[in-house]
Amino acid sequence: MDAQKIGNLINYLRIKKALTQKQLAAQINVSDKAVSKWERGDGCPDVGILPKLAKVLETDVDSLLKGELPARKVITEEEIKAMQAQIAKEENDTTDTSLLKNPAPKIKIYDFKRPDIFGKNELRKIWNIFVVLCEKLRNELAANRNDLLGIEICSVDQLTNDEFLRTVPQRTFFYNYDYNNSGFVIEVDPSIGKVLLKHDLEKYPELTQTDAECLSLAYIRQFAKMIQNEIYAITDQSLSREDFEKQLTSESVLPSTSGEHPSEMCVLVTLALKTDSENGIINIQFNYKYFSELCSKAGLFGREDLNVKKLTDIKARPVENNIFVEFGRFASDSVSFEPGTILITGKRCSEPLNVVVENKLLFGGEVVVVNENFGVRIVEVKTSDAASACSGDAGEFGAPVVIYDEEHYIALRLGESCIDEKDLERIKEGSVLELNTLVGSPIMIIQDSKCVARGEVVIADDFYAVRVVG
Repeated sequence: MDAQKIGNLINYLRIKKALTQKQLAAQINVSDKAVSKWERGDGCPDVGILPKLAKVLETDVDSLLKGELPARKVITEEEIKAMQAQIAKEENDTTDTSLLKNPAPKIKIYDFKRPDIFGKNELRKIWNIFVVLCEKLRNELAANRNDLLGIEICSVDQLTNDEFLRTVPQRTFFYNYDYNNSGFVIEVDPSIGKVLLKHDLEKYPELTQTDAECLSLAYIRQFAKMIQNEIYAITDQSLSREDFEKQLTSESVLPSTSGEHPSEMCVLVTLALKTDSENGIINIQFNYKYFSELCSKAGLFGREDLNVKKLTDIKARPVENNIFVEFGRFASDSVSFEPGTILITGKRCSEPLNVVVENKLLFGGEVVVVNENFGVRIVEVKTSDAASACSGDAGEFGAPVVIYDEEHYIALRLGESCIDEKDLERIKEGSVLELNTLVGSPIMIIQDSKCVARGEVVIADDFYAVRVVG
C-alpha cells in the first residue's frame, strides 16, 4: 500500500464531503490525530476500519487500498443507442399546436414544485447590483494584485439547489454565509482559489481546510461584506442594519450540509475572474428567502401595494372566456379567504387538471408553459367527440362528462381561454391551449362565478393546494 496516495485520497474525499478531520474521526470512532496522520502519509488506516471509512467517504475499500478513485464507467454501445433513441423520440414529438396563435411556440412542461420565483425585472436588478459590485471589487483588487486582470458578471439564473450542486466541480472552495437564515454560499474555482492564495495548483492540488480558512480570511469575508453592503444600500432601509445583516459563520461547509431542501429554488449569480495565468468563476448561491422575503421586506424590489386596473378600449368587443383550467370545484360552506389560509384539494400533483368547457368537464390536461403564459396540453378526453360532449353524454372511450350546474361553489382556477366553436371541435389528445395567466403570478380563487381572492399554488402531502395571498 502507498501511504501517501491513500492519505491524499482520504484528504480529497473528506474535503469533498465538507468534513473536518475531527468530524470524520468522530464518525469512524478514531482520533482526529489519526486522521491527520493518514492524510500526511505517515501511516495507513487499520484493515478493520476501512469498511466504515469507505462508507463515510462514499467510496469502496478497494479504492482506498489503491489510493485511487474508481475508474469511470464506460458507456456501452447499447447504452449509446438507447440515448439516441430517446433523443429521436423527443425530436419526433407529435404535440398538436394547431390551436395556438404562434405557429412556432416555445413549450415546456411546467412543474409547480420548481417555480420561477423572480421575473425578468427582478433578475435584471440583481444583475445591476453585481455590475456595481464587480467594479468596486476590480478597483480594490487592482491596488494589491497586478496579476488579477478583471472580474465581471456573466450570468444570473434561478434553479434548484440540487441542480446547482450537480454542476459544482468535485474540488472547489466553499464559503457558507448562514445559508438557511437568509444568506448565501460562495463557491470559488479551485484554480482561481489557488491563484488568490499564490499556490501552485499542479504542485499542491489538494484543497485543505487551511486553504479554505486562508481564502476566507483574505478575500471571501470581505467579498461577503461587500455583497451585504451593496444590497442594503439600495433598499428603502425600512429594516435596520442589525435586522438585515446576519452573523457570519466561522466554518466553511458545502451547502448540502446546511439542511436546505434539494428541490428548493435558489438564485445563482456567476462571476468570471481573469488573471494572467488562469480564468475561472465564482458562484454566489442565494437562498430564495434572501430575496423573496428579506429583501422584499426591505423594499429591494419595490412595494407590492399598487392598485392596478386593466383598461378596456371603448371600441373593443367584449370577449367571454369559455374554457377554464381548474384544480377542481368545491362546496363553498365556511371557507375563509384570509391571506395565509391554505386550501387543500383532493387532486394529486401527478393527476391532470380539469379542463372545463361551458360548465362541462370535458378534458384532462397537464400544465405547460407557452412562451410566458401558462398553458395546458390535453392528455385525457372525456368524450369521443365535441358533439357528444355538448349533449352531456359520455364518449365511447372517454370517462363520463361531469356537468357543473351548482349555483354556489368555489373554483381554484389556473387560467382561462376563449376558443370559438369551430376550434373547439378540433381539440383532441395532444392539443395545447394557451391561457391568460402569466407564469408565476397568483391564480384565481372563484366563488359563485366571481374572483374573490388570489393564491399561490403549493404542494401539501402530494396534493395540490393554494395559499391565499390576497
